[in-house]
Amino acid sequence: MKRSLTIVFLLAAALSAAAQQKTYFVSPSGNDAASGLSIAQAWKSLDKVNATVFQPGDKILFEGGKTWYGQLDLKGSGTAEAPILLASYGEGRPVINLGRAEGAGILLHNHGGWTICGFEVTSGAPAELGVTRQGINVRVDGNGLVLSDVTVRDCFIHDIWGQIGGVRERSSAILVSCNGPRAARGESVSFAQPSLSNVLVEGNRIERVDKTGIVTNSIREGLRVRRNYMDNLGGDGIIVSGSYRALIEYNEIHRSCLRTGYLDLPGDQNWWPHVAACWIIRCEETIMQFNEVYDTGREPKNGDGFAYDFDFYCKRCIAQYNYSRDNFGFLLLMYDIFQNVARYNISENDKTHLVQMQGSLKDDGNVLYNNVFYVDHGTLDLDFFRGDYPESAKDIDKLGAHFYNNIFYATGQGRFRTAYSTGETMVRQFDEVSKPNLPAGSIFLHNCYFGPWKNGLPDDPEALVADPQFVAPGTGGFGLGTLGGYKLRPGSPAINTGMYVPNAGGRDFFGNALEDGHPDFGAFEAVGTGVFADTRSLAEQDRDAADASSVAWGKWSFPLGLPVDATDVVPVRLYQPLEDGVTGTVTWVNPKNGKSVVVDLSKAKDRGSFILPVKSDRQTLLSSTVKVELRKGKFTESFEIPFAEKPATRR
Repeated sequence: MKRSLTIVFLLAAALSAAAQQKTYFVSPSGNDAASGLSIAQAWKSLDKVNATVFQPGDKILFEGGKTWYGQLDLKGSGTAEAPILLASYGEGRPVINLGRAEGAGILLHNHGGWTICGFEVTSGAPAELGVTRQGINVRVDGNGLVLSDVTVRDCFIHDIWGQIGGVRERSSAILVSCNGPRAARGESVSFAQPSLSNVLVEGNRIERVDKTGIVTNSIREGLRVRRNYMDNLGGDGIIVSGSYRALIEYNEIHRSCLRTGYLDLPGDQNWWPHVAACWIIRCEETIMQFNEVYDTGREPKNGDGFAYDFDFYCKRCIAQYNYSRDNFGFLLLMYDIFQNVARYNISENDKTHLVQMQGSLKDDGNVLYNNVFYVDHGTLDLDFFRGDYPESAKDIDKLGAHFYNNIFYATGQGRFRTAYSTGETMVRQFDEVSKPNLPAGSIFLHNCYFGPWKNGLPDDPEALVADPQFVAPGTGGFGLGTLGGYKLRPGSPAINTGMYVPNAGGRDFFGNALEDGHPDFGAFEAVGTGVFADTRSLAEQDRDAADASSVAWGKWSFPLGLPVDATDVVPVRLYQPLEDGVTGTVTWVNPKNGKSVVVDLSKAKDRGSFILPVKSDRQTLLSSTVKVELRKGKFTESFEIPFAEKPATRR
């Protein structure tokens, strides 16, 4: 009996909630004094919608094919089970035209649980100095506010012209951000950071926008940006910042980076001219896959123009199964990034800098493997960037990334070059003579080379110098399905002669399983041409690679220097906590008496910060270092951290 009453109560509650959910209609021929609950009783204005706080499960339907001038400011929050829907009825898209106004055509500020679907947002007004505009802006900045479940789908956003340079707030088609206030230098802010999760930006069409297509900021969990199309952008196509395991896939970007970098842009001198088509920053284990980028621009002050980019503090992110054609570079690897991977991608006739590397070869551990790089006109650089200023240029022996199983294919009037570049964009110098003093194979190992290299082939002790025998190289068009020409012909010397790379993702560019005992070179795996892999042995290699990565990340997470401000205890704060299974010790030896202070990391309750009791004077600390030893599985990493008046930082 009790169970029956419970079921009846739940059913009644569900029916009550459903009864409270309302559908509102909005039409230019409506009346704001009406109920809005039917087409005959439709509301008329944006002001009426802006003044209403909607409830979970409500629907707000604008009449398709009609135009409203002004800005839509949505209020109320839905839930994952009962989101609030902003959509249309009738034929065509409803249009929001914000005209010359600053800000967004559709704004969702400090509310969650919304689906925005099927709208057209435009402005058409010319850019104005100091004015930023967005098509759709989802912003969360409330003290400690926790929100989720926002979808922006199937919208057409076009002709939004904001100022390109000189202002910090981005003009963009779609902007989704979650940020608290920044403290002024020397001040603190009593503020709990807000949170926004489970965001989907899908199937939108974006054309003629300054500056950026899609920007997301600090959507930590559950971000997906997929199947969006964009064309004619003054700056970046897609920027994802501060996300964990975000997915950026099946997006198509044409003609981005077209206007940023002009020499005469209006605004102050602080505007940022360097833009790329699809890039991530401060992300972890985020994947860019199955994307297409075509025809980036690169005006004189833009040192970028790449299709893809792993930017600052990206950790173990992946770019795979992507296509890049006729862009000013395939991939940028910034410094202070850790073990990011670019694999099974195809680059056709990209220009100038194919890959630019700015970070540490040893500590950062970034890898490019099983990619195809094709060029038939122009010189394409593997660019080791030493910095803007010659007087502080980075050591060439410390720069770079690792290249395995790639195919570098130059034909016609195309060629490759390795070069060390220095200087700001407008005056950059390229050194193609210097060579690093590194063991053979430190950067390039087991790659296939066909065609000319301007300054000689890279130092690759396992090079395959041969025609890989593609089916039809250089015949890629628009779309991932046009790249069959980069499959290998039967009998190719690149089949079954590649090297094993751990944790390679399980499939090639074309969807073939990586199941043969010997991988192929390039982005195609010829199935059924070799013996099956020793799965037990390969699984052990995969585990070893994961253990080595955990130890390496532990070292990367420790600070580069320790402060001497406190002389009783020294806090050792990590960039991120040590990963599971990593053990070790933090040791300080007093140079005055030889006594040791040891922290056993396996016994520490906090894996992200440690207290080192060092009762000593400032000068003694400055003459000593802290020794760290990390261990996991077969792998050990030992290093020392100095004390300093102004400890070094990674940036």
